[in-house]
Amino acid sequence: MKKAIKIILFGILLSTSTIYAGKNMTPAVTEVIAVPVESLPFYIAVGGLWGETNKDCVCYGVDGTTIHYETRIEDRTWGGIVRVGYDFNEYIGVEARMLKANINSDVLETTHYGIYIKPMIPIDESMHIYGLLGYGHTEIVTDCGPTQETFKHNGISYGIGLDYKLPPSKEAKARGEKSNWSIWIDYQNLLTNEGLRNHTANVVSFGVKYTF
Repeated sequence: MKKAIKIILFGILLSTSTIYAGKNMTPAVTEVIAVPVESLPFYIAVGGLWGETNKDCVCYGVDGTTIHYETRIEDRTWGGIVRVGYDFNEYIGVEARMLKANINSDVLETTHYGIYIKPMIPIDESMHIYGLLGYGHTEIVTDCGPTQETFKHNGISYGIGLDYKLPPSKEAKARGEKSNWSIWIDYQNLLTNEGLRNHTANVVSFGVKYTF
């Protein structure tokens, strides 16, 4: 009997403690902390370029058969460029690019596309120097007098450039966000003294880049 009473009293005490504790329980509040999302290393860039192309040229007479004279012709013109790339880290990336230099062209039009390894050297948080070393396809169309020639070449291409990340807006900076936009300028050698006419082509390109 005493044992039964002890069990009943223990049960009442346990129930009372549970009810009392329940009255003082407050639901847990889950705090959601906004974490800034870092940009992915994939980017796309567009811009303009200034190109210089030259080659040996045999100029013909009006009838197209009589050799008039032999000279080296040069053409400096404007064009456009598209770059798409992926940076594995702050020191190395890979990039594909396509360009065409034919705006206000007199006698030479240049088209180039290729893929490149892009080593990088950071200068500070917003600026880095990068190099280009890869393999590309170049086409140069010559319109000289009554004749038109197309030269095609596959080979090594290289270059060097500078990238500067633009600062974020005040609102974005207050939220701890970084800018996705940057500007760039680079020099690229497409080919040097290639083919029977010793074709040479170089470009200086510039533009804006968006990193996703």
